[in-house]
Amino acid sequence: MDTKTKIVQTALALFNEQGVDVITVRHIAKEMGISHGNLCYHFPNTDTIIRQLYDQLVEQLTSQIGGVITGPLSLNRLAELVGEVMQMLYDYRFLMLDFAGIMRRIPDLRDKHRALVSSRKLAFQHILTQLRALGKLREELYDGHDDDLLEQFFIVGDFWLSSATILYEGAEENKIKHYQQVFLSLIVPCLTNKGLTEWKDIDRKKTL
Repeated sequence: MDTKTKIVQTALALFNEQGVDVITVRHIAKEMGISHGNLCYHFPNTDTIIRQLYDQLVEQLTSQIGGVITGPLSLNRLAELVGEVMQMLYDYRFLMLDFAGIMRRIPDLRDKHRALVSSRKLAFQHILTQLRALGKLREELYDGHDDDLLEQFFIVGDFWLSSATILYEGAEENKIKHYQQVFLSLIVPCLTNKGLTEWKDIDRKKTL
C-alpha cells in the first residue's frame, strides 16, 4: 500500500472516530508515524482528504447502484441494495454525521453533491419505472408523488446516521438493519397487490 492510500485510510478511521473538526493533518501524520511535511506533500490540508474520501464513496455507490439498474430487478434485490448502500454510508459515517457542516465548509463539494443528487434521482426514477413495468408499483398517488418519494429517499439516506446517533437505542450490530427497514417502509404503501405479495415472501432474515 502506498503512502497516499495509507493517509486516506488513516484519515477515514480518525474522522469516523472523532470527526473532521477535531482531526488535523498533524494528527493524521502522528498516527501514521510520518512527518507533517511528508503528509502535506500528498494532501496540503484535511479538506483535500475529505474530497478524496467523498469521491471514493461516490464511486463505490455508483458501482453498486449501477449493477441494480442494469440487472434484473426485484423487490428482494432492491432491499439488498438499500442494506448495501447503508453499510457503505456507515463505513464513511463522518461524512454523513458532519454532512451539513462539510458542505458549508467546502462549497465546491456541495455543488458536486447537488449535481450527484440530480443524477441519482434519475437512476431511482428508473427503478420506480421498472417496478411499475413489472406490475409491482402503483401509479403515482398524485401528480408529482414520485418526486416527493425520491425526496424522502434522499432525506432518509443522507441523515439516518445523524438520527441514529441521537435516538437509536438498540444493539449496534442491528443499527443498519433497523434503518434499512425504516427506509424500505417508504415504498411499501406504493406497492400493488402483486408487489405486496412478493414483499411478504422476502426472507427478512437475509435482507433485513
